[in-house]
Amino acid sequence: MATSHRTEVLPRTIRKVIVTLVVGGSSFALTNMVVEEADLVWSVTLSVFIGGVVFVVQFMVDADNLLQTVQAEQYRHHAALQEAVERGFNRVSEATELFDLVESSTLPTDVIHRFVRNAATLGPAIPSLARDLAQAEIGRVSQFLHELSQGVAIHEGEDREWLLTLSAHAAKSIDAVSIPVVDAGAWDLDGGFWTTDLGQRYLETQRERVQKGVRIRRIFVLDRSDRQHKDLFRRIYRWQSELGIQTRVLDADAPTTPQRWLSDFIVFDGVVSYETTAGPNLARDVHMIISTQLVLDPARVETLSERFNLLWEQAQELE
Repeated sequence: MATSHRTEVLPRTIRKVIVTLVVGGSSFALTNMVVEEADLVWSVTLSVFIGGVVFVVQFMVDADNLLQTVQAEQYRHHAALQEAVERGFNRVSEATELFDLVESSTLPTDVIHRFVRNAATLGPAIPSLARDLAQAEIGRVSQFLHELSQGVAIHEGEDREWLLTLSAHAAKSIDAVSIPVVDAGAWDLDGGFWTTDLGQRYLETQRERVQKGVRIRRIFVLDRSDRQHKDLFRRIYRWQSELGIQTRVLDADAPTTPQRWLSDFIVFDGVVSYETTAGPNLARDVHMIISTQLVLDPARVETLSERFNLLWEQAQELE
């Protein structure tokens, strides 16, 4: 570094000396030409003075250029430092804001902290496919929380986790309306929801909630009156009754049954509704769900609760 500095300064110094000698020599020659019989001492003194002035001026110009360079560098350094400080303060401010949001959230803070820590442990060694999976899952959870904060969360197709989790955490009541095209397959109960793994887990979870004192009521909506006489349906009905679930049957073709109210929904604790939209009947024994949605809107949940109570009054216990 010092060698480079010397090799840069030396030529510039030599140029200054050469310029000074040239100007001084030129001044001496010009003085002798202009002034006849000029005094030698006076000529030399004037030449040395002019050369000294030129030499000093060159150093002043270099000093001014160097000062401007230093100032420009200081300005750049100051701007970079200020930008770095602002970024740091912004990050601190954002982190503080996020921390405040976590602390004010109704969710347990340790759960959120554990989620963040676990996400941070995914290092560069993880395969890109697994990383994409984790990113997609985080995005899905983030979208779910956003939708839930807006009062309605939608899941395309048949849901599993929402149903089991809500059932496992219900503290007061579960009121459910089961229609054939959702819970029984397209045309018959055989191969329908209650014989699937999800249906079995759902009932097991409800059995545990009944033991905890949760009231569970279910209305089976039958699109044909002869369904209640089928052995498979009677076994499912009796099985759920033995689990402690209050069950009734509603004939959809009965004149007093309000057809517009017949949809598949569940109301948990009177505060959350779980609504399922069934697809068209494409074939026999087809269990098809288009979408599932959670609704937290109090007006909507209250409407479904009132609808369930009215349907419950019209439904009958199976003989």
